[in-house]
Amino acid sequence: MPLADAESLRGRARSLRLYGAVLDASAATELHLRAGNDTWIGPTPQRCLDELLAMRRRLRQANRGLVAAALALERQADAADAG
Repeated sequence: MPLADAESLRGRARSLRLYGAVLDASAATELHLRAGNDTWIGPTPQRCLDELLAMRRRLRQANRGLVAAALALERQADAADAG
């Protein structure tokens, strides 16, 4: 693989890491801390909290997926450089 392709893979990996960092730093991951009995939408406050925590787990899982994809791209770029 040409060097330009390896650099393209590294650029994509950097973009994935950046997006992952944005997700991780998002205020959405802390919404459950702001939820209370007087600030909820849905049938019960607990249901609201459960949904917020589930969304937080999905965001964190997406972040881990982005980081894993970035690592895979970086390995491919390293292999391209070595090959």
